[in-house]
Amino acid sequence: MNPKKKPSYTDEQVKILSQNPYTHVAMPNKVTFTLEFKEFFVDQVRHHGLSTIKILKAAGYDPTLFSRAAIDNIRRRILAEAASPEGLKAPRGLSQAERTEAFAKKNLDAQRTSTSIKEMQQRIVHLEQQVEFFKKIQNIYLHPPGN
Repeated sequence: MNPKKKPSYTDEQVKILSQNPYTHVAMPNKVTFTLEFKEFFVDQVRHHGLSTIKILKAAGYDPTLFSRAAIDNIRRRILAEAASPEGLKAPRGLSQAERTEAFAKKNLDAQRTSTSIKEMQQRIVHLEQQVEFFKKIQNIYLHPPGN
């Protein structure tokens, strides 16, 4: 981490951002979005003319977690990437689906029991966070803000 750069997100905000399925990686200084989010974002801008804040809400993000500069950068970077000759690209590193697949392929019998239990506990916590996120998203869709 660059010592001159102040973290943009608290640990709690990173945790909240990480729970969104459109988040590839959330760190104190950076949020990386999935290819699916980028495609959704471009579609919402091009076909519906939505603002970045409305798109973030529709994707299940709390726009207040992002600074004005971050919101402007999200729009600028995604639209520039979409307009580039290569088009939209998937973020580097394993996606959540790939991590899940890798976990499923592990031979847990060959691992030490305590390591296996620790990994399963971490997976359970993550899955519980996802369930809570989906509950919140469902509530947003059932009771949209401003209605």
